[in-house]
Amino acid sequence: MKRTLIVLTAALLAGVASAETVAELHETELNNIDKNNDGFLSKDEFNAFSDYAFQAMDDDQNGTLGMNEAKPFLDIKQFQKVDRNGDSIISRPEFDAQMGSDFTTADQDGNGQLD
Repeated sequence: MKRTLIVLTAALLAGVASAETVAELHETELNNIDKNNDGFLSKDEFNAFSDYAFQAMDDDQNGTLGMNEAKPFLDIKQFQKVDRNGDSIISRPEFDAQMGSDFTTADQDGNGQLD
């Protein structure tokens, strides 16, 4: 499950996620993210997933993602996009801001959930 969650995170951070990306997740993984089993990912469920994904990528558990930690999931352009202040480290606020933006983009109908 960890790999699938991180793959989805990378897709979101890359700006390529959509409802179709979410739909492509294996049913078991989607059910693990969809805590209330309604077939949709609410903003709260997505935020919980985002928190898990950040922690899973943060190998040294220092609260930031260096290039080596992000490298398996993000290319340099993706990394630089998330690293908004250009300090070569993705801070938790930078990660959260990008994930929030990506959720909004993926929520094409604006109903506050991904289906």
